[in-house]
Amino acid sequence: MDKYLVCSNTGCRFILDRRVNGTSLDGVQKILKTCPACSSDWSISCPYCAQALTVHFIHGLPHSACCGHKIRAEVLAV
Repeated sequence: MDKYLVCSNTGCRFILDRRVNGTSLDGVQKILKTCPACSSDWSISCPYCAQALTVHFIHGLPHSACCGHKIRAEVLAV
């Protein structure tokens, strides 16, 4: 089972850890149906390589374990 959900909105990328104290919260996406920050849908895939999302933290910042990208909102060019 996937441990993380990521907001599908490229301007948000909110990450939800589906575990509390190491225990999986099955069905949490049914409780939080959309991202609490922007109301977009959740994704279980890495936004950069489309693999199942696994996250590790470097200096407190989330990175995709599959491709190494920092998971963050994309800045729109003006």
